[in-house]
Amino acid sequence: MTGKITSVRGGAGGSHPAVKPGPSQSVAFTGVSAQIGAAIGSTVARFVSTSDCFLAFGANPTASASGIFLPAGKPEYFVCAPTDKVAAIQASAGGTLYVTPAL
Repeated sequence: MTGKITSVRGGAGGSHPAVKPGPSQSVAFTGVSAQIGAAIGSTVARFVSTSDCFLAFGANPTASASGIFLPAGKPEYFVCAPTDKVAAIQASAGGTLYVTPAL
């Protein structure tokens, strides 16, 4: 494997991204921006949410409806700075954001 993310072949010739997972964090979000407690700690991380939401990244981010849209139950992988935190805000209903850094 080169770097932190690779493509793994699945059944029927498909492939999907794969990472070696680090310790996960989670944060509950509502109509008010909420951020994870600690920096992401990696340059690549997996994000999945229980409800549609918008994300913001940075040292002290505040999420808004103009941020990056993350649909519920659809894991996404983002490149970020290890010192970044992520914040989430609901699209229409509160939920929980799970963040897993790649080691």
